[in-house]
Amino acid sequence: MTRRMGYGAVLSMLLASACGSEGSGATYGTGGSAPWGTAGTSGGGTAGTSAGGGAGTSAGGTAGTSGGAAGTGGGPSGDGGAAWLTPPAVAPALAVPAGASVKLHAHAVGVQIYTCNASSTPAAWALKAPDAKLFDEAGAQMGTHGAGPSWTANDGSVAVGMKVIELPSPSPDAIPWLLLRVSSNSGTGAFSDVTYVQRLSTAGGKAPAIGCDATTDGMEARVGYSAEYYFFAGGGTAAWLTPPEVPGAIALPTGLKLKLHFRGIGAQIYGCLASGGADAGASTTYAWSFKAPDALLYDMGYVPAGLHGAGPSWTASDSSVITAREIARADSPQPDAVPWLLLKEFSTTGPGAFSDVAFIQRVNTAGGQTPTTPCDATNADTQVRVPYAADYYFFVSTDTPL
Repeated sequence: MTRRMGYGAVLSMLLASACGSEGSGATYGTGGSAPWGTAGTSGGGTAGTSAGGGAGTSAGGTAGTSGGAAGTGGGPSGDGGAAWLTPPAVAPALAVPAGASVKLHAHAVGVQIYTCNASSTPAAWALKAPDAKLFDEAGAQMGTHGAGPSWTANDGSVAVGMKVIELPSPSPDAIPWLLLRVSSNSGTGAFSDVTYVQRLSTAGGKAPAIGCDATTDGMEARVGYSAEYYFFAGGGTAAWLTPPEVPGAIALPTGLKLKLHFRGIGAQIYGCLASGGADAGASTTYAWSFKAPDALLYDMGYVPAGLHGAGPSWTASDSSVITAREIARADSPQPDAVPWLLLKEFSTTGPGAFSDVAFIQRVNTAGGQTPTTPCDATNADTQVRVPYAADYYFFVSTDTPL
Protein backbone atom coordinates (compact mmCIF):
# COMPACT_ATOMS: atom_id res chain seq x y z
CA MET A 1 0.00 0.00 0.00
CA THR A 2 1.26 3.47 -0.80
CA ARG A 3 1.99 5.63 2.22
CA ARG A 4 2.74 9.32 2.43
CA MET A 5 5.41 10.85 4.59
CA GLY A 6 4.58 13.56 7.07
CA TYR A 7 5.31 17.18 6.27
CA GLY A 8 8.24 17.45 8.66
CA ALA A 9 9.97 14.32 7.37
CA VAL A 10 9.61 15.38 3.76
CA LEU A 11 10.78 18.92 4.47
CA SER A 12 13.99 17.66 6.08
CA MET A 13 14.76 15.59 2.98
CA LEU A 14 14.06 18.48 0.62
CA LEU A 15 16.99 20.34 2.14
CA ALA A 16 19.26 17.88 0.29
CA SER A 17 17.76 16.83 -3.03
CA ALA A 18 18.95 14.79 -6.00
CA CYS A 19 17.96 14.59 -9.65
CA GLY A 20 14.51 13.63 -10.89
CA SER A 21 12.75 13.96 -14.24
CA GLU A 22 9.51 13.02 -15.89
CA GLY A 23 9.08 10.56 -18.70
CA SER A 24 11.59 8.07 -20.02
CA GLY A 25 14.48 8.31 -22.42
CA ALA A 26 18.17 8.84 -22.73
CA THR A 27 20.24 11.56 -21.11
CA TYR A 28 22.58 13.33 -23.51
CA GLY A 29 25.89 15.02 -22.71
CA THR A 30 25.63 17.76 -25.30
CA GLY A 31 24.66 20.60 -23.01
CA GLY A 32 25.19 24.17 -24.04
CA SER A 33 27.60 26.76 -22.78
CA ALA A 34 26.56 29.37 -20.29
CA PRO A 35 24.76 28.38 -18.28
CA TRP A 36 25.68 24.77 -19.11
CA GLY A 37 29.47 25.16 -19.26
CA THR A 38 32.09 26.26 -21.72
CA ALA A 39 33.47 24.42 -24.69
CA GLY A 40 35.34 21.31 -23.74
CA THR A 41 38.79 20.57 -25.06
CA SER A 42 39.70 17.18 -26.45
CA GLY A 43 38.85 14.59 -23.85
CA GLY A 44 36.83 17.05 -21.81
CA GLY A 45 33.29 18.33 -21.76
CA THR A 46 31.36 19.40 -24.78
CA ALA A 47 30.93 22.90 -26.00
CA GLY A 48 27.63 24.64 -26.32
CA THR A 49 25.56 27.54 -27.39
CA SER A 50 23.90 30.00 -25.11
CA ALA A 51 20.80 28.92 -23.25
CA GLY A 52 19.07 31.50 -21.20
CA GLY A 53 15.86 32.09 -19.39
CA GLY A 54 15.44 31.93 -15.67
CA ALA A 55 13.08 29.62 -13.88
CA GLY A 56 9.53 30.90 -13.88
CA THR A 57 7.58 30.98 -10.64
CA SER A 58 3.97 31.63 -9.80
CA ALA A 59 3.02 34.76 -7.93
CA GLY A 60 0.76 32.47 -5.92
CA GLY A 61 3.74 30.40 -4.72
CA THR A 62 5.12 27.04 -5.71
CA ALA A 63 3.64 23.71 -4.72
CA GLY A 64 4.10 22.50 -1.19
CA THR A 65 5.59 19.24 -0.02
CA SER A 66 3.34 16.37 1.04
CA GLY A 67 0.12 17.87 2.27
CA GLY A 68 0.78 21.21 0.55
CA ALA A 69 -1.11 22.50 -2.47
CA ALA A 70 0.19 24.09 -5.60
CA GLY A 71 -0.03 27.85 -5.85
CA THR A 72 -2.68 29.04 -8.26
CA GLY A 73 -2.98 32.01 -10.51
CA GLY A 74 -0.44 34.71 -10.93
CA GLY A 75 1.46 33.10 -13.79
CA PRO A 76 4.00 35.14 -15.73
CA SER A 77 2.45 38.25 -17.20
CA GLY A 78 4.58 38.17 -20.35
CA ASP A 79 5.11 41.05 -22.76
CA GLY A 80 2.40 40.08 -25.20
CA GLY A 81 1.56 37.16 -27.43
CA ALA A 82 4.81 37.12 -29.42
CA ALA A 83 7.04 37.16 -26.35
CA TRP A 84 4.93 34.57 -24.54
CA LEU A 85 5.28 32.19 -27.48
CA THR A 86 9.06 32.65 -27.77
CA PRO A 87 11.03 30.00 -25.86
CA PRO A 88 14.36 30.93 -24.28
CA ALA A 89 17.50 29.93 -26.15
CA VAL A 90 18.27 26.25 -25.59
CA ALA A 91 21.14 23.87 -26.19
CA PRO A 92 21.00 22.42 -29.75
CA ALA A 93 19.97 18.96 -28.54
CA LEU A 94 16.72 20.41 -27.17
CA ALA A 95 15.77 22.12 -30.44
CA VAL A 96 12.74 20.66 -32.24
CA PRO A 97 12.99 18.98 -35.67
CA ALA A 98 12.25 20.79 -38.92
CA GLY A 99 8.62 21.73 -39.50
CA ALA A 100 7.66 22.18 -35.84
CA SER A 101 6.63 25.59 -34.52
CA VAL A 102 5.40 26.87 -31.16
CA LYS A 103 1.64 26.69 -30.73
CA LEU A 104 1.10 27.14 -26.99
CA HIS A 105 3.01 28.05 -23.84
CA ALA A 106 1.93 27.13 -20.33
CA HIS A 107 3.38 27.96 -16.93
CA ALA A 108 3.18 24.91 -14.68
CA VAL A 109 3.00 24.94 -10.88
CA GLY A 110 2.67 21.73 -8.90
CA VAL A 111 4.67 18.78 -7.60
CA GLN A 112 6.86 15.95 -8.80
CA ILE A 113 5.77 12.79 -6.98
CA TYR A 114 8.45 10.30 -5.95
CA THR A 115 8.14 6.81 -4.41
CA CYS A 116 10.79 5.23 -2.21
CA ASN A 117 12.14 2.03 -3.76
CA ALA A 118 14.20 0.40 -1.04
CA SER A 119 14.77 -2.76 -3.07
CA SER A 120 16.82 -0.95 -5.72
CA THR A 121 20.61 -0.76 -5.45
CA PRO A 122 21.17 1.70 -3.97
CA ALA A 123 17.78 2.47 -2.44
CA ALA A 124 16.42 5.57 -4.14
CA TRP A 125 13.41 7.76 -4.74
CA ALA A 126 11.88 6.99 -8.16
CA LEU A 127 9.71 9.40 -10.09
CA LYS A 128 6.08 8.32 -10.08
CA ALA A 129 4.39 11.23 -11.87
CA PRO A 130 4.08 14.98 -12.11
CA ASP A 131 0.94 16.67 -10.76
CA ALA A 132 0.61 20.28 -11.81
CA LYS A 133 -1.75 22.96 -13.00
CA LEU A 134 -1.11 24.76 -16.28
CA PHE A 135 -1.61 28.51 -16.54
CA ASP A 136 -1.83 30.77 -19.59
CA GLU A 137 -0.24 34.18 -20.04
CA ALA A 138 -2.98 35.93 -18.04
CA GLY A 139 -2.63 33.50 -15.12
CA ALA A 140 -5.86 31.64 -15.88
CA GLN A 141 -5.77 27.86 -15.54
CA MET A 142 -5.74 26.25 -19.00
CA GLY A 143 -5.24 22.60 -18.08
CA THR A 144 -3.39 20.04 -15.99
CA HIS A 145 -0.21 17.96 -16.22
CA GLY A 146 -0.03 14.43 -14.89
CA ALA A 147 1.12 10.85 -15.31
CA GLY A 148 2.18 9.63 -18.72
CA PRO A 149 3.54 12.27 -18.82
CA SER A 150 0.35 13.86 -20.16
CA TRP A 151 -1.08 17.32 -20.62
CA THR A 152 -4.86 17.82 -20.55
CA ALA A 153 -6.40 21.08 -21.75
CA ASN A 154 -9.60 22.53 -20.33
CA ASP A 155 -11.31 21.55 -23.60
CA GLY A 156 -10.57 17.87 -22.91
CA SER A 157 -7.84 17.37 -25.52
CA VAL A 158 -4.85 15.38 -24.30
CA ALA A 159 -1.23 14.97 -25.42
CA VAL A 160 0.89 12.11 -24.05
CA GLY A 161 4.66 12.48 -24.36
CA MET A 162 7.86 10.47 -24.29
CA LYS A 163 11.14 12.01 -23.17
CA VAL A 164 13.74 11.95 -25.93
CA ILE A 165 16.38 14.45 -24.74
CA GLU A 166 17.34 15.52 -21.22
CA LEU A 167 19.90 18.17 -20.20
CA PRO A 168 20.74 19.59 -16.78
CA SER A 169 18.92 22.70 -15.69
CA PRO A 170 21.04 25.85 -15.38
CA SER A 171 19.82 25.86 -11.77
CA PRO A 172 21.55 23.13 -9.73
CA ASP A 173 18.48 22.77 -7.51
CA ALA A 174 16.03 22.17 -10.38
CA ILE A 175 14.93 19.17 -12.43
CA PRO A 176 16.34 18.90 -15.98
CA TRP A 177 15.18 20.63 -19.13
CA LEU A 178 13.55 18.21 -21.57
CA LEU A 179 12.50 17.66 -25.15
CA LEU A 180 9.55 15.28 -25.40
CA ARG A 181 7.96 13.75 -28.47
CA VAL A 182 4.19 13.37 -28.35
CA SER A 183 3.32 9.69 -28.76
CA SER A 184 -0.48 10.09 -28.81
CA ASN A 185 -3.18 12.74 -28.94
CA SER A 186 -6.87 12.47 -28.07
CA GLY A 187 -9.88 14.75 -28.20
CA THR A 188 -10.39 17.87 -30.27
CA GLY A 189 -8.87 21.09 -29.08
CA ALA A 190 -5.69 22.79 -27.93
CA PHE A 191 -3.52 19.68 -27.53
CA SER A 192 -4.98 17.55 -30.33
CA ASP A 193 -2.23 18.41 -32.84
CA VAL A 194 0.75 18.90 -30.52
CA THR A 195 3.82 16.99 -31.74
CA TYR A 196 6.65 18.08 -29.41
CA VAL A 197 6.94 19.60 -25.94
CA GLN A 198 9.86 21.43 -24.34
CA ARG A 199 10.10 21.66 -20.55
CA LEU A 200 12.28 24.67 -19.75
CA SER A 201 13.08 27.19 -17.00
CA THR A 202 12.52 24.64 -14.24
CA ALA A 203 12.60 25.43 -10.52
CA GLY A 204 12.64 22.81 -7.77
CA GLY A 205 11.21 19.34 -8.18
CA LYS A 206 14.35 17.23 -7.59
CA ALA A 207 14.07 13.90 -5.82
CA PRO A 208 14.91 13.76 -2.12
CA ALA A 209 18.55 12.82 -1.62
CA ILE A 210 18.07 10.96 1.67
CA GLY A 211 15.46 9.08 3.64
CA CYS A 212 14.72 6.10 1.39
CA ASP A 213 15.38 2.82 3.20
CA ALA A 214 13.53 -0.25 4.41
CA THR A 215 11.54 1.83 6.90
CA THR A 216 10.20 4.16 4.21
CA ASP A 217 9.82 1.67 1.34
CA GLY A 218 6.75 2.55 -0.72
CA MET A 219 6.30 5.99 0.80
CA GLU A 220 5.60 8.99 -1.42
CA ALA A 221 7.29 12.39 -1.39
CA ARG A 222 5.68 15.34 -3.18
CA VAL A 223 8.28 17.93 -4.20
CA GLY A 224 7.15 21.37 -5.31
CA TYR A 225 8.26 22.59 -8.75
CA SER A 226 7.47 25.02 -11.54
CA ALA A 227 8.37 24.99 -15.22
CA GLU A 228 7.58 26.51 -18.59
CA TYR A 229 6.09 24.12 -21.16
CA TYR A 230 6.22 25.00 -24.85
CA PHE A 231 3.92 22.99 -27.11
CA PHE A 232 4.79 22.59 -30.79
CA ALA A 233 2.66 21.60 -33.76
CA GLY A 234 3.98 20.32 -37.09
CA GLY A 235 7.08 18.28 -37.83
CA GLY A 236 5.34 15.05 -36.89
CA THR A 237 4.49 11.90 -38.80
CA ALA A 238 2.78 13.60 -41.74
CA ALA A 239 5.61 16.07 -42.27
CA TRP A 240 8.62 13.86 -41.59
CA LEU A 241 9.00 12.77 -45.23
CA THR A 242 7.92 16.08 -46.74
CA PRO A 243 10.82 17.89 -48.46
CA PRO A 244 11.75 21.05 -46.53
CA GLU A 245 11.38 24.60 -47.77
CA VAL A 246 14.88 25.92 -48.38
CA PRO A 247 16.59 29.04 -49.78
CA GLY A 248 17.15 29.00 -53.52
CA ALA A 249 20.90 28.69 -53.02
CA ILE A 250 20.54 25.10 -51.80
CA ALA A 251 17.59 24.08 -53.94
CA LEU A 252 17.75 20.58 -55.41
CA PRO A 253 18.33 19.78 -59.07
CA THR A 254 15.32 18.39 -60.88
CA GLY A 255 14.61 14.67 -61.04
CA LEU A 256 14.98 13.86 -57.33
CA LYS A 257 12.65 12.59 -54.61
CA LEU A 258 12.98 12.35 -50.85
CA LYS A 259 13.89 8.92 -49.45
CA LEU A 260 15.04 9.47 -45.85
CA HIS A 261 15.02 12.09 -43.11
CA PHE A 262 17.15 11.84 -39.97
CA ARG A 263 17.72 14.20 -37.07
CA GLY A 264 21.43 14.65 -36.29
CA ILE A 265 22.49 15.49 -32.72
CA GLY A 266 26.12 15.70 -31.67
CA ALA A 267 29.10 18.01 -32.09
CA GLN A 268 31.09 19.88 -34.68
CA ILE A 269 34.79 19.33 -33.91
CA TYR A 270 37.28 22.17 -34.32
CA GLY A 271 41.07 22.19 -33.88
CA CYS A 272 43.29 25.09 -32.87
CA LEU A 273 46.04 25.15 -35.50
CA ALA A 274 49.23 27.16 -35.78
CA SER A 275 50.60 28.43 -39.10
CA GLY A 276 53.62 30.48 -40.18
CA GLY A 277 56.49 30.65 -37.76
CA ALA A 278 60.23 31.06 -38.20
CA ASP A 279 60.54 28.24 -40.73
CA ALA A 280 58.00 29.97 -42.95
CA GLY A 281 59.62 33.36 -42.55
CA ALA A 282 56.54 34.82 -40.86
CA SER A 283 55.12 35.27 -37.42
CA THR A 284 53.04 32.40 -36.03
CA THR A 285 49.29 32.79 -36.27
CA TYR A 286 46.58 30.64 -34.71
CA ALA A 287 43.04 29.89 -35.86
CA TRP A 288 40.24 27.42 -35.32
CA SER A 289 39.90 24.92 -38.16
CA PHE A 290 36.91 22.65 -38.72
CA LYS A 291 37.86 18.99 -38.35
CA ALA A 292 34.72 16.84 -38.62
CA PRO A 293 31.17 16.31 -37.43
CA ASP A 294 30.42 13.66 -34.84
CA ALA A 295 26.72 12.98 -34.44
CA LEU A 296 24.09 10.32 -33.96
CA LEU A 297 21.30 10.11 -36.52
CA TYR A 298 17.78 9.62 -35.18
CA ASP A 299 14.61 8.57 -36.96
CA MET A 300 11.18 10.10 -36.39
CA GLY A 301 10.77 8.22 -33.13
CA TYR A 302 14.20 9.39 -31.90
CA VAL A 303 15.52 5.85 -32.24
CA PRO A 304 19.24 5.84 -33.23
CA ALA A 305 19.47 5.02 -36.94
CA GLY A 306 23.07 5.77 -37.87
CA LEU A 307 26.17 7.93 -37.48
CA HIS A 308 27.53 11.09 -39.09
CA GLY A 309 31.27 11.61 -39.16
CA ALA A 310 34.36 12.68 -41.02
CA GLY A 311 34.28 12.81 -44.79
CA PRO A 312 31.63 14.01 -44.30
CA SER A 313 30.04 10.59 -44.17
CA TRP A 314 26.76 9.09 -43.04
CA THR A 315 26.58 5.45 -41.91
CA ALA A 316 23.20 3.75 -41.59
CA SER A 317 22.39 1.05 -39.07
CA ASP A 318 22.53 -1.45 -41.98
CA SER A 319 26.22 -0.44 -42.49
CA SER A 320 25.63 1.30 -45.84
CA VAL A 321 27.75 4.46 -46.11
CA ILE A 322 27.62 7.62 -48.19
CA THR A 323 30.27 10.32 -48.42
CA ALA A 324 29.36 13.64 -50.00
CA ARG A 325 30.82 16.98 -51.03
CA GLU A 326 29.32 20.39 -50.33
CA ILE A 327 28.20 22.18 -53.49
CA ALA A 328 26.20 25.09 -52.01
CA ARG A 329 25.36 26.72 -48.70
CA ALA A 330 23.00 29.28 -47.21
CA ASP A 331 23.12 31.12 -43.90
CA SER A 332 21.01 29.60 -41.15
CA PRO A 333 18.09 31.74 -39.94
CA GLN A 334 19.56 31.20 -36.47
CA PRO A 335 22.49 33.58 -35.92
CA ASP A 336 24.45 31.10 -33.78
CA ALA A 337 24.06 28.07 -36.07
CA VAL A 338 26.17 26.46 -38.79
CA PRO A 339 24.97 27.02 -42.38
CA TRP A 340 22.39 25.03 -44.28
CA LEU A 341 24.02 22.89 -46.97
CA LEU A 342 23.41 21.10 -50.25
CA LEU A 343 25.76 18.14 -50.71
CA LYS A 344 26.26 15.77 -53.64
CA GLU A 345 27.12 12.09 -53.31
CA PHE A 346 30.82 11.35 -53.78
CA SER A 347 30.88 7.64 -52.99
CA THR A 348 28.73 4.92 -51.46
CA THR A 349 29.60 1.52 -50.00
CA GLY A 350 27.46 -1.45 -49.11
CA PRO A 351 23.86 -2.24 -49.99
CA GLY A 352 21.22 -0.59 -47.86
CA ALA A 353 19.58 2.70 -46.95
CA PHE A 354 22.30 5.03 -48.29
CA SER A 355 23.41 3.00 -51.31
CA ASP A 356 21.33 4.97 -53.82
CA VAL A 357 21.35 8.45 -52.27
CA ALA A 358 22.36 11.18 -54.72
CA PHE A 359 21.93 14.46 -52.77
CA ILE A 360 21.70 15.54 -49.13
CA GLN A 361 20.31 18.73 -47.59
CA ARG A 362 21.34 19.86 -44.10
CA VAL A 363 18.72 22.26 -42.73
CA ASN A 364 17.22 23.51 -39.47
CA THR A 365 20.63 23.79 -37.85
CA ALA A 366 21.23 24.79 -34.24
CA GLY A 367 24.63 25.56 -32.72
CA GLY A 368 27.90 24.16 -34.04
CA GLN A 369 29.62 27.42 -34.98
CA THR A 370 33.36 28.03 -34.68
CA PRO A 371 34.38 28.45 -31.01
CA THR A 372 34.48 31.99 -29.70
CA THR A 373 37.15 31.08 -27.16
CA PRO A 374 40.71 32.13 -28.01
CA CYS A 375 42.95 29.95 -30.15
CA ASP A 376 46.58 30.72 -29.31
CA ALA A 377 49.85 29.18 -28.20
CA THR A 378 48.31 28.01 -24.92
CA ASN A 379 45.86 25.64 -26.63
CA ALA A 380 47.45 24.94 -30.01
CA ASP A 381 46.81 21.42 -31.32
CA THR A 382 43.80 20.93 -29.04
CA GLN A 383 40.27 20.18 -30.15
CA VAL A 384 36.92 21.57 -29.09
CA ARG A 385 33.54 19.88 -29.54
CA VAL A 386 30.73 22.37 -30.18
CA PRO A 387 27.22 20.89 -29.75
CA TYR A 388 24.90 21.13 -32.72
CA ALA A 389 21.76 19.63 -34.19
CA ALA A 390 20.41 19.53 -37.74
CA ASP A 391 17.91 17.77 -39.97
CA TYR A 392 19.37 15.73 -42.84
CA TYR A 393 17.25 14.92 -45.89
CA PHE A 394 18.46 12.22 -48.30
CA PHE A 395 17.28 12.28 -51.93
CA VAL A 396 17.41 9.70 -54.71
CA SER A 397 16.63 9.83 -58.42
CA THR A 398 12.94 9.81 -59.28
CA ASP A 399 13.67 6.65 -61.25
CA THR A 400 14.73 4.84 -58.06
CA PRO A 401 12.02 2.65 -56.50
CA LEU A 402 11.49 3.31 -52.81
